[in-house]
Amino acid sequence: MASNKLGVEPWRDPALGPCACSQLRKTSRAVSVLYDGFLASSGLTVTQYALLVSIARAEGIGRTALAAKLGMERTTLTRNLRPLERQGLVGEKTGSDRRERVLRLTASGRKRLDRSFPLWEAAQRNFFEEFGKSRFDELRALLAIAEEASKAAEPAAGGRMLRC
Repeated sequence: MASNKLGVEPWRDPALGPCACSQLRKTSRAVSVLYDGFLASSGLTVTQYALLVSIARAEGIGRTALAAKLGMERTTLTRNLRPLERQGLVGEKTGSDRRERVLRLTASGRKRLDRSFPLWEAAQRNFFEEFGKSRFDELRALLAIAEEASKAAEPAAGGRMLRC
């Protein structure tokens, strides 16, 4: 068992303080629960809502491009798209290159997105009332910096990022 000078395992009281990754993930889960609660009556999760919005705004987008835009692994994106495809909210069409498959909202997907927007808006308004719009703007800027710092950091474990 490794220990520091005081005979205590270093992970009990790390010199670098609490894990940034764990705190960000905990916060993300809490905010997701809030938005999921508001969106529940639409039958969508906040992740599914974000997918519908991104596909609609792009007016057709490939899976790889959508995954990159959302900062998701392609397999995670595919897993999250499956229920939307099964419900007939998202479909695929051939792109300009026959090998390319482009995601598009179906008419049902557009209707669901339109019905869900007021619920998302209520969640956003609720969050801003509690947290503050100006604080959110600051947080967003800080999160963008954190994202860039994470991308610039030297990956550990043979090129794979470690997770807490």
